[in-house]
Amino acid sequence: MNRLVIKNLRKKFNNVWALESLNLELNQGEIFVLLGPNGAGKTTTLKLIAGLLRPTEGEITIEGIDLSEDPIKAKSFIGYVPDEPFIYNKLTGREFINFVAGIYNVRNPDYETRLAELMDILDIGPWIDELSESYSHGMKQRVIMCQLLMHNPDLVLIDEPLVGLDPKTSKTVREIFVKLKDEGKTLFISTHTLSFAREIATKIGIINRGELKFIGDMEELSRISGKKDIEDIYLKLSDDNGIVQR
Repeated sequence: MNRLVIKNLRKKFNNVWALESLNLELNQGEIFVLLGPNGAGKTTTLKLIAGLLRPTEGEITIEGIDLSEDPIKAKSFIGYVPDEPFIYNKLTGREFINFVAGIYNVRNPDYETRLAELMDILDIGPWIDELSESYSHGMKQRVIMCQLLMHNPDLVLIDEPLVGLDPKTSKTVREIFVKLKDEGKTLFISTHTLSFAREIATKIGIINRGELKFIGDMEELSRISGKKDIEDIYLKLSDDNGIVQR
């Protein structure tokens, strides 16, 4: 069974189509990285899959469950990190993580064991009990990553995962993503960081003006574009007017 199936997905805002006829299937153990310029439809796509927006047309199925028919069950398989990390200002990092863990029914002893592991991996222990209103963007991003991993989601949705992170934490996050893939999780990541896509993606999609123009691994996209460097591949294919999905 496919972990994520998207069929003819379209989204209109007012009279403008932000997303046009998106079709995509992802399986266990895949890291799909979506590339595209600002306004191409990347964040809209992620929000539709996360159930934060309703599609104008089309279907989204997660673990065989239609998101529109049983949204609560479908969302139980999802972990989502937006491009702007949000934490309630008057909660500490620990309180926020506990709040999200409660929503997903993560209970002791799993909660305490998992939290201790993630606090160490993401190095959030020194300030996790401070109010989040004092956090930098990078600190918030690390707490959001922690809450994402607490409930061990099967489908991970992340919008710009490396923004605001220092080089050490960025490396840690990349290692976490690869480990999740190896554990059979499915990751759908939107980013502008081309080197990140080159390093960890098993499959890359290039979207522009709401249309998913190309899908493939680095070898396939290199062959299609006639380029070898990820930057040259991206610039060539994101400017192409053709639509080729593989």
